[in-house]
Amino acid sequence: MNKCFQLILLFSIGFSGPQWENSFTGLLSPGRHEIGLFSAFRMGLNNGSEISVNKFLLLPNVSYKTELPRFNNWEMAYGIQVAYPTIAMRWLQSPLGMKLGEPDMFALISPEFTIPQMLSVYGEIMGTKGTPLEGLLSINGGLGIGLNGKELAQRATIDLPIIYPRLSVYYNGLLIKVGSDYFRQLKGRWFYMIDYDMFFMPGGDGRFAFEHKGLLVWSKNEKFRILLGYKLVAGEYPYGSQAHLFPAVDFQFGW
Repeated sequence: MNKCFQLILLFSIGFSGPQWENSFTGLLSPGRHEIGLFSAFRMGLNNGSEISVNKFLLLPNVSYKTELPRFNNWEMAYGIQVAYPTIAMRWLQSPLGMKLGEPDMFALISPEFTIPQMLSVYGEIMGTKGTPLEGLLSINGGLGIGLNGKELAQRATIDLPIIYPRLSVYYNGLLIKVGSDYFRQLKGRWFYMIDYDMFFMPGGDGRFAFEHKGLLVWSKNEKFRILLGYKLVAGEYPYGSQAHLFPAVDFQFGW
């Protein structure tokens, strides 16, 4: 039962894949909306930018992306994300409790630890060139900073793939991420996508994590598509190095 709960949590964090070119510099047209079963809600703004909001209320975060001047053949953009994990981490001390912090058998963080008020800010620059027909390549790099009201105990980590590197910024104060994405049309409504991301966590018990995803995409139209594939995760954790392979699936809608 606890394994099932962990799998649900991993899917909720959202490792199924980006929405329509979310990892690329392309921005949503004004007034367009997109959402996925496991991915964020996105909306195009009138000023040529876009905003995305995590729909899982326990882990609120907001992202903003806008374009930069072109660099040679590269379309450029930058994004910034603000996240507030305190509610989610307190809930994980008592997923089935009557109040935050009450322990039970599904706790992923021991209730002996105090979870302070925390906030993180992540900034990223990305460049994209090519077309979906010939191949769309994107590279990106960013820096995250954690802001804690009080020091968070190092033993209060959630030592699970995907989750550990994303929360490490609250324990170490700093997260560095670099990655690349490739998207190409196969034929008709069929596309494929691969991506690679590297997380560097200076000062942590786990110093790095690597993630690779491969997806086959069937796009009915601009209103619906299905993504199916895998996600490979490898990295260091407080207890040692491990690698994991997960299925990746999402159903995404646009209007």
